[in-house]
Amino acid sequence: MTEVTRQETASREGTTQTADAKGKIIEFMWILKKQGYSEQTIRSYVTLLNTLVAKGANILDPEDVKKAIATKLKHPTTQWNYCNFYDSFVKHMKLTWEKPRYKPREKIPFIPTEQELDQLISSTGWKISVILQTAKETAMRIGEILRLRWENVDPQRRVIIIDDPEKGSKPGISPISQNLVERILRLPKTTDRIFGTTKVTTATSTLTQARKRIAQKLNNPRLLRITFHTFRHWKATVEYHRTKDILHVQELLRHRNIRNTLVYITIEKGLFGQQCMDEYHVKVADNVEEAAKLVEVGFEYVTGDYGDGGKIFRKRK
Repeated sequence: MTEVTRQETASREGTTQTADAKGKIIEFMWILKKQGYSEQTIRSYVTLLNTLVAKGANILDPEDVKKAIATKLKHPTTQWNYCNFYDSFVKHMKLTWEKPRYKPREKIPFIPTEQELDQLISSTGWKISVILQTAKETAMRIGEILRLRWENVDPQRRVIIIDDPEKGSKPGISPISQNLVERILRLPKTTDRIFGTTKVTTATSTLTQARKRIAQKLNNPRLLRITFHTFRHWKATVEYHRTKDILHVQELLRHRNIRNTLVYITIEKGLFGQQCMDEYHVKVADNVEEAAKLVEVGFEYVTGDYGDGGKIFRKRK
């Protein structure tokens, strides 16, 4: 009888503890909302806190959270992320703790070939394929893409206006191809959102299923590593390889701090090799018409003139 009573008591305490935690999470949500945090950031906090609760941690007891992070989360980067998010919860809830000293592991992102990206795009349903093509051409994050409204697309100028950026990025305007414009305009206009939903989890689940199917069909397990964010990494890498202009890549990704962009220099060197850096086709244009033709096929202006009126153009081999 004593044992049963203890079990019942523990159960009641656990239920009360969970209820208190849920109440504090809701309170924390309202604090963040009043302080102007984005909906995406608030959802991230809530997801993390609910995960800690699901793992049996009492989020109102920092020492219990420390134990859960140390024993139930294995990757140092994941532990570091959880500590940073929970640290904000601690401060807002006026709790106290000594933040653990986890450090994230630097990881080079997976960069597939363009052919692999195109294979995945062409093998998915219409809506998800348009989402993927948008990611490929603009390097937008999936949350930013799903929040796009019809008013954000300018078909005449062939641009997408990014006015609801994530993760502290800057807003921006991204050019897109005529093909993508036409594909977007063929989507049904059932809501003010182009893709009808803002649920990243739903889009991710759809991509995961398609990815598995096409990877098996083509016998290419590399396709299983492609995520929505992979398209952003790929675009940044190829743009740096094309231009060798890290400021251009920073503008493309809308990074506020260039330190977040510098990794693509390392990736580009690793993938394409140092030998590619100084290999060019060189042409000389003697007039405006010749210069225009060179620009049309990808040549870039270098310098001029050398007394004979010629302008030098180059294109990477």
